[in-house]
Amino acid sequence: MRIAFVLVLTSLPLLPAAQSASGDATDPVRVGPGVTPPKLQYRVEPEYSPEARNAGVQGTIVFDVVVNAAGRVVNASVINPLGFGLEEMAQAAIEKWRFEPGRKDGKPVSIVAVIEVNFRLQGRYFDSKAEEQRVRFNVALDDLKANDPDRGGKAVKTLEELTKKSYPPAMYVLGKLLETGGPVPRDEARGALLVGKAADKHHGPAMFDIGLAYFEGKGAPQDTERGLRMMHAAAQLGSYSAQFYLGNYYEQGAGAARDADRARRSFRLCAAAGHADCQVRLAKLLLELTRQPDHDFVQAIAWLKLAAAQGQAGAQDLVDTESSGMTPEQVSAVLKLKAQLAHKR
Repeated sequence: MRIAFVLVLTSLPLLPAAQSASGDATDPVRVGPGVTPPKLQYRVEPEYSPEARNAGVQGTIVFDVVVNAAGRVVNASVINPLGFGLEEMAQAAIEKWRFEPGRKDGKPVSIVAVIEVNFRLQGRYFDSKAEEQRVRFNVALDDLKANDPDRGGKAVKTLEELTKKSYPPAMYVLGKLLETGGPVPRDEARGALLVGKAADKHHGPAMFDIGLAYFEGKGAPQDTERGLRMMHAAAQLGSYSAQFYLGNYYEQGAGAARDADRARRSFRLCAAAGHADCQVRLAKLLLELTRQPDHDFVQAIAWLKLAAAQGQAGAQDLVDTESSGMTPEQVSAVLKLKAQLAHKR
């Protein structure tokens, strides 16, 4: 195993750094005239989670952080995840790191930075080009969310570069931006073309958009069978929108007979990806089952507990209502299954 990190100082606008009583700067600053960067003095290596090691997961986790005036990492948020518990492992480690704090006019201040933690397994093939594209794409998405013109322009430039390299997620996002306008001039024709190209490369969200258009006959000739096929393919490729849409479609029986089995299969896909709304919908459908009542009940409570841990409205109330008469064996089974389901992401 090889684990490395990169500290990247961001290019956000320079802000005044007012000192709080704790010594933290209430407004982080960037490195510039009169501002020096933090320097790493002590580090703890993050460990591979057993789930990630067993699955052979490799890649880069990117954190947006503040290195405060005391030289500690605070306000860490994940920009580029890997899953399998590696974010938790990496964050636990970097929060123990210690820095010589950055300084402004000779005084310690908080510095906005990006930390990249690379996880590699010795003797395993690693596609560094694909990982670089994934990291750049997710950083661009984070820049788009910042509602900052400079960061938005930087994000569009990155998306254009990745689109030239035929990277489907970038083609799709840039296409959607072009269709609606925003940080780029509106160009619906080019936007639709890029979404179509992303779908041709089997990008799930793009396939869902086009499948929905065929299914509903909006923006394309109505062809419900073709639309459903494309949405099912999108769901298998990881499109949350397709998974939720199909789950709801089959549960409600809109335009066809209700199919609870298909609804469960669709909601299970997005539930396993960590979407709390899907976890609740799946749990409710599991509670309807009577074939294996104990097994299905335990699954339902485990999904509800995962959703409740994310603050999903109504999930904890359902847990309280449904689990009041649980046996000790069921409680133990729920805890074990909940841990297993959480690590599947």
